[in-house]
Amino acid sequence: MAAMPKGSRVSKRSSRAGRAAVATLGRPSLAMLLLIAGLLLAGAFVAIEIQRNALDRQAAAYRADIAAAAAQHAQLAADVATKQTDDYVTNKAHDYGYVLPGQALIGVQQDATTPVAAVSVQGPSRVQKWIALFFGSR
Repeated sequence: MAAMPKGSRVSKRSSRAGRAAVATLGRPSLAMLLLIAGLLLAGAFVAIEIQRNALDRQAAAYRADIAAAAAQHAQLAADVATKQTDDYVTNKAHDYGYVLPGQALIGVQQDATTPVAAVSVQGPSRVQKWIALFFGSR
């Protein structure tokens, strides 16, 4: 060590001091960097969770819409099935005044003072219908 120049001793001390300064500055900087990175990751996680919850709510709303549409479809299918029956067609024809051969149409007038039932009179015979068809009504 006696052969060493004076400047080398100072440089060892200054290098140790420099390393110590870097270590004392580096540890808080590293801690701050890790804190910032953790906060960024936590913020990203929160944003992803918020988006996932919004998508779940939207999916639940779509499922509810699908269930409502399925219920409406089932109700409409039941209406169609009911309207395709012979009884429905016959009742609807009676509502419009049509009757089957051999039936008579009875109409009821609803009046608060005098209830009246109207019975249809037997229509013209078949021969009279044919004559009216070919020669016009008399």
